[in-house]
Amino acid sequence: YDLGYRVWARIGRAVGSGREWPALSASQQEEMDGAIVMFQEAMDQGHILAARSIGDIYFWGKGVAQDYERAMAAYKVGAEAGDVGCQFALGIMYYKGRGVAVDYEQARAWFEKAAAQDHPAGVYSLGAMYAGGLGVTPSWRRARELYKRASELGCSEAVENMQELTQSIQNVAPLMDQRVEIHGTSRADMNGKCGVATDFHPMDFNDPSQWRYTVHLDSGEVFEVKPADVRAV
Repeated sequence: YDLGYRVWARIGRAVGSGREWPALSASQQEEMDGAIVMFQEAMDQGHILAARSIGDIYFWGKGVAQDYERAMAAYKVGAEAGDVGCQFALGIMYYKGRGVAVDYEQARAWFEKAAAQDHPAGVYSLGAMYAGGLGVTPSWRRARELYKRASELGCSEAVENMQELTQSIQNVAPLMDQRVEIHGTSRADMNGKCGVATDFHPMDFNDPSQWRYTVHLDSGEVFEVKPADVRAV
């Protein structure tokens, strides 16, 4: 693995070391082909970083034709062995439909594994799924928690999304985190009860009739309530 990585890194520096490489010279291509063979042999022997390297090579087409199927196969080897970079990469492939159909449930599962290892972008991506209700019930409370954690881990995108979410809460769900009273529902036993609106769920962001607050009542009961049926107290 080490020799293959040194070759790969040297070629990367020579061509600019970006995610996408230009065409290689004949000598560079020969060296790169050799590095890939070394990575493959190392992966077959259980070297997890080699699996990530092969995944990256085929995902971005570095010295090879871009091949999402090969990238995913390599990432799966690393991800199943616990490599956080491979876990996040798999999440992205399912989230964006790279080489597979978009599958938010699979994306969430791999982002959760990456987030459990404090991968900043994995935590952020999971937050984005909860903010938008992609493969999960939308939860602005959970999204906010994840954006905060990702920000603390150094993810700049999470800082920006946290600012946007905070603004959305102010504009769309101003009673979130506030004490509220339930009123106007068809359940007389609920009307007049007070508690805290702890979460907001825009099931369909373009259809306010599908929006709900989660209200934790002082009695200990928890209900999902339409915005029209709660008021500040």
